[in-house]
Amino acid sequence: MRGSAKGREPEELRAWKELQRDAGIEPEYDALHGPERDAMRRSLYAEQTGQCVYCGRGISLHRRNSFHVEHFRPKGREAYRALQLEYSNLFLSCGPEAEHGPRETCGHKKGCWFDEDCHIEPAPESCAERFQFRSSGDIAGDGTAEAIKMIEVLNLNHRELATERQSLIETLDQQLNEGEPEQDVLQDYLDTDHHGARPSFANVAIGYLNRAVQ
Repeated sequence: MRGSAKGREPEELRAWKELQRDAGIEPEYDALHGPERDAMRRSLYAEQTGQCVYCGRGISLHRRNSFHVEHFRPKGREAYRALQLEYSNLFLSCGPEAEHGPRETCGHKKGCWFDEDCHIEPAPESCAERFQFRSSGDIAGDGTAEAIKMIEVLNLNHRELATERQSLIETLDQQLNEGEPEQDVLQDYLDTDHHGARPSFANVAIGYLNRAVQ
């Protein structure tokens, strides 16, 4: 589970909500369109350096089906309706597109699931501490019920994800075995491109290489 540091709500979104309320309308997510919605997506993309908040797969704002706006506490649950436009509850998740139909992982798999008593918030610090990657490509939790549940609900050990992670880890091992300095390899995944994005699964590489450097 990757997680994402949250910044300030984009001004366009804040102003839109204020205008709605000034007009006597309670803002709803499904009514958010145009530049305000685009500004929200750009802000989330920048925070997440162009990666899915859950698995770290690269996403593109120009390919609409490569991502969706994820409500960590789902807007489809009555208990969380008030959070549907709460910026701290919004993230970008990969999907729903996949080669053979909707993705079976991450936010699309999670759907309207949420358990206040058994979950891990998508903060990068807690995610880095409570999950690690094996050379097989599998993700392992810290043994707690919360970590086990998040891996299960998000289907983070789906064959497709594990295969992609394993391939990346094998490439990293090859680079290190060929004598490339660990810090140089790590820097390739810390740097962002001109869109502000890191490589796909950079979180996997960073976590794996940080352990190699230590």
